[in-house]
Amino acid sequence: MRNYVTRTLPHSSAVVVSNRAPHEPRPEGGFARGAGGVVTALLTLAEVTSADWVSCVRTEAERNMVEQRGETIVAPLGRSTTKLHYVNPTREQYHMYYSVIANPVLWFIQHYLWNLAQEPNVDSEIHTAWADGYVEVNRQVARRVVEVGHQLPERPLIMVHDYQLYLVPKMVRRELPGAIITHFVHIPWPTPQYWKVLPRHMRDAILEGLLGCDIVGFQSSLDVRNFLMTCDENAGLAVDDKERAVLIDGRVVYARHYPISIEVAATTRLAFSHSVLVEERKLREWRPEHLIVRIDRTDPSKNIVRGFLAYEKLLDHHPELKGHVQFWAFLQPSRQDVAVYRDYLRLIRSTAHRINRRYGGGGWSPIRLDFGESVRKAMAALRNFDVLLVNPVYDGLNLVSKEGALVNRNNGVIVLSENAGAYEELHPHVLSVNPFDIEATADAIYRGLVMGAEEKRRRNEGARDVVRTNDISRWISRQVQDIRDLVGTPGMRARMSS
Repeated sequence: MRNYVTRTLPHSSAVVVSNRAPHEPRPEGGFARGAGGVVTALLTLAEVTSADWVSCVRTEAERNMVEQRGETIVAPLGRSTTKLHYVNPTREQYHMYYSVIANPVLWFIQHYLWNLAQEPNVDSEIHTAWADGYVEVNRQVARRVVEVGHQLPERPLIMVHDYQLYLVPKMVRRELPGAIITHFVHIPWPTPQYWKVLPRHMRDAILEGLLGCDIVGFQSSLDVRNFLMTCDENAGLAVDDKERAVLIDGRVVYARHYPISIEVAATTRLAFSHSVLVEERKLREWRPEHLIVRIDRTDPSKNIVRGFLAYEKLLDHHPELKGHVQFWAFLQPSRQDVAVYRDYLRLIRSTAHRINRRYGGGGWSPIRLDFGESVRKAMAALRNFDVLLVNPVYDGLNLVSKEGALVNRNNGVIVLSENAGAYEELHPHVLSVNPFDIEATADAIYRGLVMGAEEKRRRNEGARDVVRTNDISRWISRQVQDIRDLVGTPGMRARMSS
C-alpha cells in the first residue's frame, strides 16, 4: 500500500491532523496505542503515507510529556515512526473547544440528538466557548499545521479529520495556498434544516472552513447529498449534484464518500490469538443457549436503552426464551465529563437492573451488564454471538458491525439500524431495523435467534465478503486515487464556472 501511495502521489508530503494523538504516554515511559477503530484507521493512513501528525494535548500525561520533551516528538507508527507535533491549548481553551462545543453541541447536531423543544439554549456560555475555545483551538492547530507544512520537502498533503477541526482547512489554505487539503468527517452530516440549530455565524464558519479543502470525505452517499444540500440551501453556493462539487471563490471543492473499514488481516489475527481464545473459554463457562451481544460506548447516539427495551419486549412476547437467552452488553463509559453522558449511563444501569429484577431468577439474569475496555473480551464476544445488536439512532459508520461480520464463527445474525453508515454496504446481509421502533427491533432479534441455518450462513458469508472486499486499504486507496484524479482538474472548474 505504501508503494501504491508513493507511485500515485509521487511529489507530496503528508500530514495527518486530528484532535487525538495516535498514542498516549505511559507513566513508566513509552506509549500505549490509542483505543478505537478510528485511531487504527488513521494509524494505517499515516503509516502508508509516511505522514507527520498534528494533534492536541488532551490529558495531563500529554501535557507533562510536552513540558519535558517539547511539542515535537518521535512516536511509533506501526513498523515505522512519525514526527508527532502537539498543539498545547490551555486547559480552559480545550474544555470550551471539546466539552462545550464539539461535545455535545456539534455531536448532538450531527446525530440528531437534541430535543429541540427544550434544547439547546445557545446562551453566552456557548458563544464564549465558540469564540474562545473552538475557534481559538482550530486556529492554534492550523498555525501548527502551517509550520509543519513549511518544513516539508514536497507539496503538502494536509489530511484533516473529524468534527473538532472544521475550521482548520480554510485557515491553512490562506497560508499554504498550494497545499492539497482534504477533510474526512467520521460522523453523519445532517440535513440543512438541522444545521440551523446553530447561529448563522457558527454554521457558516463550519461550511467555509470545510470548503477550504480540495476534497471533503464522508462515510456514506447520504452524507454527501446532505452536505451538498447544506451548501446550496444554507449558504447559497453553486452546487453541481452530478459532479458532487461546490464552487466557492473560483475553486472547486469535491464531496465524496469513503466508508471507513477495518484492517482485515490484523483483525483476523487478533480474533484467533491466544489471549482472545482464553477469553472465549471463559465465555463458554457461562454462555447461554442463545447469546445476544452489543459492544458500544455509553453514548446517547448508540441507543442502548431502546435496545434493552426491545429485549424486554422479546421476553414478553416469547416467555419460552426465559432462562435460555442472555443479552451481554459490553460497554465503555464515554465522556463522563459531560452531564448528559453521565445521565445516560445512569439510565442504562437503571433500565438493565429493572429488567433483571422483573424477569430474572433461579440464577439467571436476562442482561449481563459489563463495563470496561478490553479488545480481547470484545473480540471473544464478536466471535460467539447469535445476534449482534447495532441499533444507533444515527452513526457515521459503526465498525463493530464490520468486525462482527468478519470474525463471527457462529453464523450469527447482525441486527443493524438503517441509520448506521455501515447499512449502505451491509444491508443485503443483515436484519434492518428502524432504531426508534422497539417492537420491530424485538421482532428482528427474535428472527435472528430462530433463523434457519442456511439463511444464517448465507447472510454471514455475504457480510464477511463485503468487509473483506472493502477493507482499510480500499478506504485509503480510493481517497488517494481521487486526490490524484480530482485535485487541480481544469475541466471541471470550467464547467462549474459556466
